[in-house]
Amino acid sequence: MGYIQTTATRVGAADCSGNLDLNISTRFLTLFCLIALTRVAICDEGTNHVHEPMTVRSRPVIERVPLKVIDPVDVVITESGSTLVADRVGKVVFLVDSLQEASVLSRNLNGLSRLSDSRMMGIHILLVENGAGRVIRITETGFQSEFIELPFTPAGLAVDEVGNLWTSHATAGKVVQFDSSGERKFDLSLSEPVKDLALGLNGSAVVLLNSGKLVTVFPNETSQPSGFVPATAQRLCFHPDGFAVALTNDSRGNTSLVKATETRREADRFAGIIAGTSAFAFDRLGNLTLANPDLRAITRVTSHFEVPCPHCGTMVPMTLSPDAPAAEKATRRSF
Repeated sequence: MGYIQTTATRVGAADCSGNLDLNISTRFLTLFCLIALTRVAICDEGTNHVHEPMTVRSRPVIERVPLKVIDPVDVVITESGSTLVADRVGKVVFLVDSLQEASVLSRNLNGLSRLSDSRMMGIHILLVENGAGRVIRITETGFQSEFIELPFTPAGLAVDEVGNLWTSHATAGKVVQFDSSGERKFDLSLSEPVKDLALGLNGSAVVLLNSGKLVTVFPNETSQPSGFVPATAQRLCFHPDGFAVALTNDSRGNTSLVKATETRREADRFAGIIAGTSAFAFDRLGNLTLANPDLRAITRVTSHFEVPCPHCGTMVPMTLSPDAPAAEKATRRSF
């Protein structure tokens, strides 16, 4: 039996068959949030009221993305809220839009490794085969082209808003940046081989080295140490609140997400997740999407929402937490 546990939430997750314990449907929860928001809004004849972030006593919503996958190796959430999934065995990249409609974005992709999305330049797909790599670009109009050939084994892929692309020469311990036209801008040698990298703040890249050391590489070809995660960490992602999170396994075989620490000490656990998880992604609110080849599933764990105020339509942050105090009974109706 697996479970997911975040700093704010604790939920049941999956049995051996991969069946999920869905605590509450998304539609019902949305209605519940709207009712709760209506009750707590401070109103004066329906015109003057304040909006404060809300915390509701509840477990997060756990739901499977309606997509059949075999070996999901990477998952990305786009700025528009769509979900990109790379299936290595199926050799296909899927797109699931915000309405949960799935479509095939690209087929016959040997060596699928990583995905990245750029608001201006489109979706980028990293393929790794026979000690070399390629990056495929798919524009907003659907045009697909081979963007870059890499004469080395790459690890990690990140593309910023203006189309600068980051990857690494894994064994040589070099971080490489290309511009939006595919021209190499620079490569920077680091002290160890590279496992993964993720886009950081202000166009930088956060790099996971073999020992678990994190290094931030800046566009001006400089770098600085930026913390540590366990040496067992394999994947790296940047949280929308501005910190790095790594996917790792501890000595007992438990799989978890950990935050970077300033020194090599006990890991700062962010969330416990189901064993077998291969990749993860955050949406703009900090909700998790997990890819798990063992379960052949993409799972979404949602504990952060924005719900419209019923009086003016302003979006109000709402967090689900089992540790929140129970709601007090309403003393009067506001509708």
